[in-house]
Amino acid sequence: MNAWTMVRPHVVRWSECDLYGHVNHATYLTLFEDLRVDHWRALSGADAAPDRPSPVVASLEVRYLRAARFGDSVTLHLRTASFRRSSYVHEYALMRDGEPFCTARAVLVVVRQDTGAKAVLTPELRERLIAEGAEEG
Repeated sequence: MNAWTMVRPHVVRWSECDLYGHVNHATYLTLFEDLRVDHWRALSGADAAPDRPSPVVASLEVRYLRAARFGDSVTLHLRTASFRRSSYVHEYALMRDGEPFCTARAVLVVVRQDTGAKAVLTPELRERLIAEGAEEG
């Protein structure tokens, strides 16, 4: 398995928690989304815009393993596991001391936002994904 492409420290805020001080289940997805957007910007060199291709989530699988709590110092992790013609797979984790609280896997399809048409990953994007350790296929 390839190394994590992005690792970002995070301290859990109260606004990310439920009544009991546990991180709300939807918060994990928002934190992973922030990584996903930053990864695309770094990968493509561009912000998302209606007239150029960008990824959309086609499917998402989440495993909640244990509760993260208010004030926890954690790290957010992202890597690209694989890619195909117009899609790629991200893996995410929220961890503390190497132990995961939550993991997720998303299939992302690159589309033009103005037409909804799938867009083929360019040779440059494919090369960058391979350099990150992603496998083709």
